[in-house]
Amino acid sequence: MSPEPLLEIPPGYERWIRYGANWTMLISPYLILYFVLFFAIGGESIGSTDMGSTLELAGKSPLVFGTTVMLDGLFHVLFFATVVTLFAALRLRWPVRASLLLVFGTWQMLMGFTKALSSWFTFTHLGAAYVKGDASLRATLLPVAAGEYGLRDALQWMDSLGVLAIWVSVSLLPSSAGLPRAVRWLGWIMAVAILSPGPAFLLVVLLSLPWLFLLGRWLKRLPASA
Repeated sequence: MSPEPLLEIPPGYERWIRYGANWTMLISPYLILYFVLFFAIGGESIGSTDMGSTLELAGKSPLVFGTTVMLDGLFHVLFFATVVTLFAALRLRWPVRASLLLVFGTWQMLMGFTKALSSWFTFTHLGAAYVKGDASLRATLLPVAAGEYGLRDALQWMDSLGVLAIWVSVSLLPSSAGLPRAVRWLGWIMAVAILSPGPAFLLVVLLSLPWLFLLGRWLKRLPASA
């Protein structure tokens, strides 16, 4: 039995896939840079269950709070361009896999950006009222903020599951795709890490750089169909 032919770029897509590959490598350090900025500007209170601290930050520094949550959501928009590139590269050879990747990519982008917008709008308004209010108003606003935080946490899981599905789908590509083994293993490690509690998420942040860079380099090296 002859081996299955290796993956090639569909006719007419070479330029755009090259652009997408360069884009993927360009955004590879995004999460690391984001978390450096996140802690540099004191954004750790956003991920805290101490609603008072979160409302204080949102009320006193709405620009800092808004920048922090919007940059979080922006990653999902930037990552969607990588997913579209994968879709274009795989659509003729494996149309079902490519379509699923596009669905997962759209899902994680919508959930991630919805999380960012809703958090920015809700917490900055609640924070402004919290900073200016008296003790009784503050006590009333805390459970409201806790409810919003629950919504944010739910949306966070929803966008994370979309990204996880992309990692797993890429890792499960057939061997004829020529995908580097490191990309497969990094995808599995990040999938496990994002489901694990506590500091395991730091693995996702750190490993996203080599995963995106190697994925982009693989896309860039795909041969064009004759």
